[in-house]
Amino acid sequence: MKSKPLALVLIVLAVVLAFAEVVVPGLAERTLAHRITEKTGSQDVNVQLSSTPRFLLCLGQVDHVHAVAHQGRLGDVLVSELALDGTDVRLDMGALMNGDDLQAKSAGELKLTGVVTEENLKEFLTRKAEKLENTEITMDPGGITVTANVKIFGRMADARMTGTVVDDNGQLMYHMTSLEITNAPFGKANIGNFFGDIPLVKRGKMPLGLRVTDVTMQQHKCVITATYDPEAAQHPDVLAPYYE
Repeated sequence: MKSKPLALVLIVLAVVLAFAEVVVPGLAERTLAHRITEKTGSQDVNVQLSSTPRFLLCLGQVDHVHAVAHQGRLGDVLVSELALDGTDVRLDMGALMNGDDLQAKSAGELKLTGVVTEENLKEFLTRKAEKLENTEITMDPGGITVTANVKIFGRMADARMTGTVVDDNGQLMYHMTSLEITNAPFGKANIGNFFGDIPLVKRGKMPLGLRVTDVTMQQHKCVITATYDPEAAQHPDVLAPYYE
């Protein structure tokens, strides 16, 4: 008679473990993908989570995470690709499942790589620098060159800017290094940082306790790398909404 309750307990335990092994990982992946879609505006998100045994995902223990989002937004700039890779990551699964902001309690390694193309930066500068029209952008290892038309005193002039993308103490910036105006009412002029520096990702807006560690200018694109910082994780924030 005593064997029946024990058998029932074992059956229930087997069902729970099977649920944790089969259902929970897929649910966690779909939920994380949904959160990334909400925060970046990307409609092309793929998430892979793995742990051994898989039921550890119920506790937020992730042996390896790989997530990729295309054509989303990081902070205030569009990115052609965002890739998140990490090992030995502890996620706040309660917050994730309840629809709260995604948080990493700890991580052995966690890295986010974002790619900003010439078209991405063109959209950003056209939107932020309202004076610019007919903007064209070239990126290479030496920096960024922007040519555009700008209205000055009611007349269109030609502008040529050079600049780069830099990390300014936790704030990702488009930093202009020179600006030259020609065909303006006052003739040719080099007027310094007339448009000023423009934040791409404001301070505190990197997700999951990540901090920018490298910004590399390449041919036709800029590659941004951020890695897990335990100090930054103590003050969690999220990816800025698609439209602020």
